[in-house]
Amino acid sequence: MVNVDPQSSSPSRRRNRREVESDVRAALLRLLSEGKPFKDLTVDELARAAGLSRTAFYFYFPGKNQVLMAAASEIAEEYHAEADRWWSGEGPPEQLVREALEGVVEAYVRHQAVLRTSIEVATYDPEFATFYNGLLERFVTATAEQLRRDRSAGRLRALDPLTVAQALVWMVERTNHQLIGIQGRPPEEVVEAIIQVWVHALYPDSVVSAGT
Repeated sequence: MVNVDPQSSSPSRRRNRREVESDVRAALLRLLSEGKPFKDLTVDELARAAGLSRTAFYFYFPGKNQVLMAAASEIAEEYHAEADRWWSGEGPPEQLVREALEGVVEAYVRHQAVLRTSIEVATYDPEFATFYNGLLERFVTATAEQLRRDRSAGRLRALDPLTVAQALVWMVERTNHQLIGIQGRPPEEVVEAIIQVWVHALYPDSVVSAGT
């Protein structure tokens, strides 16, 4: 039996599954960026924005929450690539932290409509909250591992890597949301504040001033 891709339109070149899913995620971002509340967004609206029928939409996603999950997962990959400048980079700790956090804040600015919505949905949807917390836990784990490496190298202040990693990751997530997403503060101002907290909380002044 041949599986038929149930797209409603018949363009000259049919989209493959990856392209359709990408178009649905892009449609969600566009609608959220235009100010459409996620709670009020219907599958019909999302499907139409992506060039699909309602029936075709369900061939690709079980519901709109799964589209939001897919979009948030894609953004998390961008975050991970930026944070990896610190986790895998070589150089002075302050420089690596700066490069990583500048990249993370820039990614937040690009995707804040989806990220604001993710935080909102996590407050009332237990399944989405579990998913979202899982995304952040990935960053907590990687950050804790980096702190253990810095501790082994004698660069870190006396602290508990896991607990501090949890505090730092959630601090960045909530600071971006509150100061940039809600208050509209300049990203440059926010990233400088976060960098100062991270660097001086993690590394002794002698390490920072020596740039090693």
